[in-house]
Amino acid sequence: MTFMRTKTSLFAMAAVAALAVGGTSAIAAEEETLGNNLSMPVVFAEGYGITGMKTQPYTTYPTLTEDDGLRPRTEAEVLPFLEDGTPAPNLDMADSVVLDGTTYYMQKGDSTWKAYAKDGAANKKVASLVYFGDNLTGHQWTTNAKIIHLEMGLQKDMTVPQLTYPMTSLSGDKMDEVFGTTGEPATGTTAKVYTPMGKLVIQKLDKNHKPIGKIFKQAIYQSFATDGSGQFATEVTGSGTLSYAYNWFLSDTGDFAKAGWWRITFKIKAQGTWNNGVKDVTVDRNAKIVGKIVSTETEGEAPLFPIKIADKFTAYVDIQITK
Repeated sequence: MTFMRTKTSLFAMAAVAALAVGGTSAIAAEEETLGNNLSMPVVFAEGYGITGMKTQPYTTYPTLTEDDGLRPRTEAEVLPFLEDGTPAPNLDMADSVVLDGTTYYMQKGDSTWKAYAKDGAANKKVASLVYFGDNLTGHQWTTNAKIIHLEMGLQKDMTVPQLTYPMTSLSGDKMDEVFGTTGEPATGTTAKVYTPMGKLVIQKLDKNHKPIGKIFKQAIYQSFATDGSGQFATEVTGSGTLSYAYNWFLSDTGDFAKAGWWRITFKIKAQGTWNNGVKDVTVDRNAKIVGKIVSTETEGEAPLFPIKIADKFTAYVDIQITK
């Protein structure tokens, strides 16, 4: 791999993963870095973006009252719009690497691009597939672990292919993995589904897998007024997909021992209230769960900890932490 000039500070990783909230990364309060670009299409189920504001039309820039919270965030990051209204990438060679003769533009740099983003409020109950990260469904955790990165979300198939940016893993692994794109757009029919009513619940289970205590519960909209640190919040991943994430420190298990069974539940609340930057709004959910996505790492075999769907608004994974 041949590296051109890079901004190494943009890849400084904290002890825990940084959540890209509102286009910035919550690594530390005193250090603000550029966030990841959206590479896979997203449908905003209720028409509200990742900071709680109404989303702007895909063919326009954010305004003071309409802002989906995704990059581009500043005038210096603007994307040129083509004649059909599609945003074109704004690529900076300073953030590029050459791998096997191909130039890639890296995430968290000055280069910007944006996959298709749609206001789904006009659709009735956006039908979605639920997923949980591979590290939950396919990994055996022990009490030696200090933190578990909980990642989950919703996804759907679109009938009309939309703009996407294929991503390539350039270096690193897991939390240190660095992604980039050639900047050549493509089309795809898979989109993430975003709803501020997404809620995470963590419960301790007894030997019969019955809940005996709750140590965490929070909805996405409750993180809007924060920087995302220590919250269940929205994450634009290095691969450019929109997910929900929470860093669960295993030093925080309440009155319960680390070892044993735990239930990680994702719910879609019926309603949420927050300030959208102009006024307080109360919004009804507009998404439902119609199925699940099996982990790509366990495809063809049963996952270690399978996803279970309780109803059309609730899904969970029971994981075991061993000594």
